[in-house]
Amino acid sequence: MTQPFSVRILTYSGGPTDLPVGHILASLSIQPDITRRELSSVDTSRAGSSHNPEHAPPGPLSGQVPPDAARYLTRAIPPGRPLARQVVITFSGWVRFRPGGPRMPFRATETIRAGVSYQVTAHARRGLVRATIEDAYEGGQASFRVRAFGIIPVRIQRGPDLARSARSRLVVESTWLPSAFHPSLGSEWSEGPDGSHLTMPVDGQDIHADFLLGSRGELAELRLSRWSNLTDSGAYDWVSFRARTEAERSFDGYTIPSEIRASWRAGSNQEFDFFHAIVENARFSA
Repeated sequence: MTQPFSVRILTYSGGPTDLPVGHILASLSIQPDITRRELSSVDTSRAGSSHNPEHAPPGPLSGQVPPDAARYLTRAIPPGRPLARQVVITFSGWVRFRPGGPRMPFRATETIRAGVSYQVTAHARRGLVRATIEDAYEGGQASFRVRAFGIIPVRIQRGPDLARSARSRLVVESTWLPSAFHPSLGSEWSEGPDGSHLTMPVDGQDIHADFLLGSRGELAELRLSRWSNLTDSGAYDWVSFRARTEAERSFDGYTIPSEIRASWRAGSNQEFDFFHAIVENARFSA
């Protein structure tokens, strides 16, 4: 016998999102419990041309960035080619949303445009109910939508808190598009006692991140602060965040983290891993 279910329609004006599948739990009041999540891929057309001067290969990095940052960019970005302005990443893994919470497996595809946007479109399943999830940031605006059966609005999330969190998230996502960190696209690098420091402009806001790099220039860890309500009081504030590289792989000549693990409240006794992903494919375009 099919168990009855109910759907609650929720509208939110703020709050961070880190992967669409996580919000299914909070958005759908459905029986039985989730046993499997399936995310579909999204693709976009290739843009740009090597005949356009804007997409010409970048010049030498010498003198533009400190030595450690130069090693990272030289290793991550293929030489003699126009900088990629977009990547489509397919990945799988698990996510959880509270310390000690269950790990929820997922598959997803994300489109990232350098310094501009990210977009995830997904299809998830909870018992007999299917949901379409759209998660995006572009032009200073962020949105998150869930539709049951592709037509019934279940959750709508937007507002300044979500956008503020999304701008920092774009920097984290861009470790899969390292050309976004090239100085010719507006990023600035400096070096200090704690590693390499990146300042990346995103829609008028400078986002600051620390890169811990290995001896060959490989990215070991990224740290920054993100706007979030994962605080003791539940009020929004800057919360420490880090993403650690556990493996790397080359796609189309770009060397990127192929296995990552991310955590909130990084460096504190309340730190918890909430996300683990393995990249299956990456397609870059200028």
